[in-house]
Amino acid sequence: GDDQKSAQYKCEGVDCGDTEKGERYKGVCDKDGCDINPYRMGNNKFYGRGDEFTVNTLKPMTVVTQFLTTDGTDDGELFEIRRFYVQDGNIIHSPSSTILSPKDADSITDDFCK
Repeated sequence: GDDQKSAQYKCEGVDCGDTEKGERYKGVCDKDGCDINPYRMGNNKFYGRGDEFTVNTLKPMTVVTQFLTTDGTDDGELFEIRRFYVQDGNIIHSPSSTILSPKDADSITDDFCK
């Protein structure tokens, strides 16, 4: 039979990945996900309230997330996700992680998520 499910559905049983039942990684979702969070990845002075932070959340900013494809088109295969900030007319790139050596990175790729 075909085990493929529709894009959205209500999970039941093991599909829900219940942590308390020891089924966290047996479910259909990627519970941990793959992301870049500068604070959690070792840079606690990048993003926060006040001038002591590289990105001061007390000031207006623009957050830019780029979804890059292998062929540079909207329909190409996704190969990298980058994020940067614009504040006070300055482009501020996300810092590289500092806790994943030798996999420290400042963008999300398949290799980073493995």
